[in-house]
Amino acid sequence: MHTAVPEPLSVPLPLLKQTLCEHYQRLSPASRELRFMGQLNDDALLRVVRGSNLDLTLGVECDDALRAILELHCIDSTHAEIGLSVEDAYQGRGYGRRLFHRGLAEARARNIETVDVNFLRSNIAIKKLCIEEGGEIRCRGGECVAQLSLN
Repeated sequence: MHTAVPEPLSVPLPLLKQTLCEHYQRLSPASRELRFMGQLNDDALLRVVRGSNLDLTLGVECDDALRAILELHCIDSTHAEIGLSVEDAYQGRGYGRRLFHRGLAEARARNIETVDVNFLRSNIAIKKLCIEEGGEIRCRGGECVAQLSLN
């Protein structure tokens, strides 16, 4: 994998889940809250990873580890959801933007018509990405969902 280029993670599922867990554990409490819309300790992260349905996972490797990860979860044949996280020390370098664009391209290639992105109102970075892609954003309290049409 080349540095700072989003690549699909094609490794056996147990290794992929271990990689995800290690990445999530390196996130600060604030970044975990932005990614998962709430505070999660290491045990909760492990439960989330074990129970996750990983249809597609993209990553950006930097300094010998995956520092940014996007997950595409297919809800049905035309609808998916995206989750995105970038480790704190690697934020502001465009990794999230590259992953987001690659994730949407991968969704289009799978004939996905709509993608949802759930995020906290305070997550300005993901909100900006969704707006740039024409997402329709609805907020209720501190939680928001953006629906992006890929047609």
